[in-house]
Amino acid sequence: MKRIIFTNPTAQKIYDDYFNRVKRCVSILSANDQLEMMMEFNSHIYEATSAATPSNEVDVLVNTLEKLGAPEEVLQPVIAHKKVKQATRSFNPKHIIQALYLNISNGAGYFVFAVVYMLIIALGILIVLKLISPAHTGLFIQDDRFIAFGYRTDLPSNVTELLGNWFIATVIMLMGAFYFLNTLLFRLLKGK
Repeated sequence: MKRIIFTNPTAQKIYDDYFNRVKRCVSILSANDQLEMMMEFNSHIYEATSAATPSNEVDVLVNTLEKLGAPEEVLQPVIAHKKVKQATRSFNPKHIIQALYLNISNGAGYFVFAVVYMLIIALGILIVLKLISPAHTGLFIQDDRFIAFGYRTDLPSNVTELLGNWFIATVIMLMGAFYFLNTLLFRLLKGK
């Protein structure tokens, strides 16, 4: 990969510092993947700065690098994906551990999303069950003790369904709260 040479020494320093960060980020990848990633960044920078004059090189370069983003953030998902591909090709335990480490936060986040969405679906099913079988669906207590929330066929004697027709409204509010929570978690995971 050919390094871009700037006439302005400040622009050169900014470029070199940025590319050192890119090199550090991609160093975990294979040599071919490292070269590919660095060439991709280099071409974006070259295209954006090729028409710049020495007097505005710094401004154009800084704007370009801001649009590209911090390499540590921008490259993380790409590196994680490439590391998984490398691990599946090589079966090297080192590559597999690195791929797992890089993808663990995404995996845990998407697992939480899946669980919350399944909970939303289950709550929706409870609404239908309340309409079909109201005697077996609801919030059940017995002697001031919680028995069940949801659908239950084997209800003990002397149980009281606490919410009655408010059960559906309560479930709809829970579904809305869980949907809002999932959207918030998604934004936090994506860093937006």
